[in-house]
Parts: sequence; structure tokens; C-alpha cells
Amino acid sequence: VKAYKHENKYFKAGLKSLHFIIETSPITEVDSVFNLFIQKNDIPVDASGCSNGVFVGESPYDAYDYKHVITIQIENEKIILVDYNEINKSDIGKEEDLNYNEEMKVSGTSPSIAYPIMEEQLLETQNMNKVDAVSGATYSLYRFRYALAIALMKARINNLK
Repeated sequence: VKAYKHENKYFKAGLKSLHFIIETSPITEVDSVFNLFIQKNDIPVDASGCSNGVFVGESPYDAYDYKHVITIQIENEKIILVDYNEINKSDIGKEEDLNYNEEMKVSGTSPSIAYPIMEEQLLETQNMNKVDAVSGATYSLYRFRYALAIALMKARINNLK
């Protein structure tokens, strides 16, 4: 196992590739590749070893022009605040977009329902791997975890300074 090297261009390329896999692959492949990438690069899955503060993690824009953004606040190696959303280039989040939420209800859920559930699970479990997918929002779980991994890496790197 090697620790992630945020300055390494190959690590950065791998992180972008991981996002592409999340957006374009069957969920079983997403699950196995995501977990392997996290393990092989020693990506943090919780706030242990992280500094206090507010940290933001976000993905590149996806094919629908949404980026996946999480803001976490850490105190004493514990996540005490979390806010996740998928935001388009017009700066409108899926969670607040009434039309988008209405359209997505056919899947069994919507961002305004699923995102707060994932946020609450993270606050309760303190571990990204213990946050479960909300039925109808499985890909959003991996987008959430991706953004969270970036925020946690920032918090861990900040602690090493």
C-alpha cells in the first residue's frame, strides 16, 4: 500500500479516471474499482489523522455539467458537519432544483431526499464506507464518497503541514 501523493501527476490522473469510471460504468464495476483505488492509495475513509477545519472536496464536471461537492467540518478527528450537493455550471444544486427533484421521484427517491440521508449516515458512522446507498441513488453514493475522499485527503494533508 502506498500513501496518496497529491502532487503526483499519475495520482491526479488516476483520480480523474476514477471519476470517469463512476460516471460511465456499471455499478458493480464502480464498486470494485472505487474500493480498490481507495485501498491501494491509502485514501482516508474517516477523519482520523485529519486537522480541524472546514474542507471542500469536489469532482470534475460530469457529462451533464454537474460537479459533486461536499463540505465537511472536522473537530478532534470527528466530522461534525457535512453538506453534499451536485451543482451545475449555473450554480444550481440538484437538492434545491424542484423540477429535477420531481423528475427523479420516478427512481424512488430524489436528491432532496437522498443527500440528507447520506449526510446523516456519515455523521452517525464517521466512515464513508459505512454510508449506504439510498435506493434509486446508488451512483450518487459513489459521487458522495469521491468528493468526501478529496475533502478528507485535504484535511489529512493539512494536518501534515
